[in-house]
Amino acid sequence: MPFVLFDTEYTSWKGCLENGRADWQKKEIVQIAALKIDGRLQVVGEFNVYVKPQINPVLSDYFIDLTGITNEKLAAEGVGFSDAYARFKVFAGDYVCYSHAWGASADSLADGDVMNENLQYNRLADNQPPVYRNIAPWFKQRYAEEGIDIKSQCSGDVARLLGCEKAVENMGLGVHNAFYDVYSVLSGLRLLGFLL
Repeated sequence: MPFVLFDTEYTSWKGCLENGRADWQKKEIVQIAALKIDGRLQVVGEFNVYVKPQINPVLSDYFIDLTGITNEKLAAEGVGFSDAYARFKVFAGDYVCYSHAWGASADSLADGDVMNENLQYNRLADNQPPVYRNIAPWFKQRYAEEGIDIKSQCSGDVARLLGCEKAVENMGLGVHNAFYDVYSVLSGLRLLGFLL
């Protein structure tokens, strides 16, 4: 069954991961990338958009170093969140949208939670949002079944941790670029035989 694999990058600052976010440090989406995948795990569509944050419009040096996304790139290519979200919904259509959140709670929608937060930040309502799912529990189960000792991973680490980084190394991008990260996750799904 076809599905969408997606990832987001959102504003962050040094120490957020370790110490939590201050009230003003919102998770404003800066990039949405997605792949439309057919039943044979082949890519039949690509989506990549950069988003200009509104609450904290200047990216932190930490975020720039982590993702490679710059303020200049957003000035040249970025769109507002409402435009980016509308485009993503058109791309996703009626497909279930999977993203990866390793340490999230069992009821987490992974990056779907971040999308919903951004709707709130931008005072937007969506009565028919995409159906979001977290793909990380599937990886955890397959690792247990295969005896693979991986305790933690981010979406961009999947290909490297599973030794299939050749599938993504020629993209000219790196971990924490959402477009790279969705291809990293896809390489892991292919290697481990993902089936819906």
